[in-house]
Amino acid sequence: MVRKVGYLTIDDAPSADFRNKVKHLLSKEIKAIFFCRGDFLVERSEDAIFAIKQGFVLGNHSYDHPNFSEIPLKECFNQIKQTDEILERIYEEAGIRRPAKLFRFPYGDKGSGLDAELGWPDDKDKRLFMQGIQNYLKKQGYAQPVFENISYKWYNDAGLAKDFDVYWTYYSRDCEVAEYRESGTKSPHGYYHLRTIIDRMDEDVPEGCCGLNFRGSSDIILVHDYPGIEDIFVPLIRAFLNKGIYFKLPIFT
Repeated sequence: MVRKVGYLTIDDAPSADFRNKVKHLLSKEIKAIFFCRGDFLVERSEDAIFAIKQGFVLGNHSYDHPNFSEIPLKECFNQIKQTDEILERIYEEAGIRRPAKLFRFPYGDKGSGLDAELGWPDDKDKRLFMQGIQNYLKKQGYAQPVFENISYKWYNDAGLAKDFDVYWTYYSRDCEVAEYRESGTKSPHGYYHLRTIIDRMDEDVPEGCCGLNFRGSSDIILVHDYPGIEDIFVPLIRAFLNKGIYFKLPIFT
C-alpha cells in the first residue's frame, strides 16, 4: 500500500507554547517547517535556536502578520526583509547553516486579497502587485523546496508550484477553532471545535482541498502555533498519524 506523505508546516511561530510543540513532534519523530513571525522571533529567540538544533526548519512569515494586499508594496518588502535578517542572525547563533530561504504569506494573501481556493484576480494592477512581491522573493533568494508528488490539479492550475512562496494543499482549519473560542462565532464552514476539524479529515474531495484520503498526491499540511488552541495540537497530530500519514521534510536544494 502506498503511504500518504505529509509535509507538516506550522504558521505563526514561535508562540509561548512553541517549545512544547517541538518536543511533542520530536517524541513522534516528526520534523516540520515552522513559519515564524519576526516579532515573535525577537521575543523567543532561544526557543527558535532550540528548534533549529533539533532539526526543525524555520521559515519567514513576515514581521507582524499583516494582509499583504492591504499594505504598500514597499512595506511588503520590509516585512520580508526584517524577518529575513532576524532568521539569519538566529541561524548564526545556533551555529547551523540555514538550509533554505522559505516564505509563507500571512493568511495566504499573496497580495490580491484572494486565495488559491477563490482564484486570483483579473485586475491588472493587483496581478502586477502580486508579481512584484514574487520578483522580490526571487531576488532575495527565496524558493520552494521540493515537495515530491503534489499532483492536485487545482494546486498546479493555480500556479502554486511555480511561485517563490510556500502555499499548502490541506488546511486543518484549526484557527477557526481559535476564532470560535475568542468570539463565539462559528465559521461559515462549520468548523468550530476539535471534533469538527478531525471529522473533516475523512472528507474525500481531492480537488476541493480535502485530499487526505487520496493516495495519488502528497499533501502540504497547514496547522498553527496559535494561542488559545494549545490543547488541540497533540490530538490533531495524532489524528493525522491515525490517517496513516507519514511526515517528512521536503528536499532543500
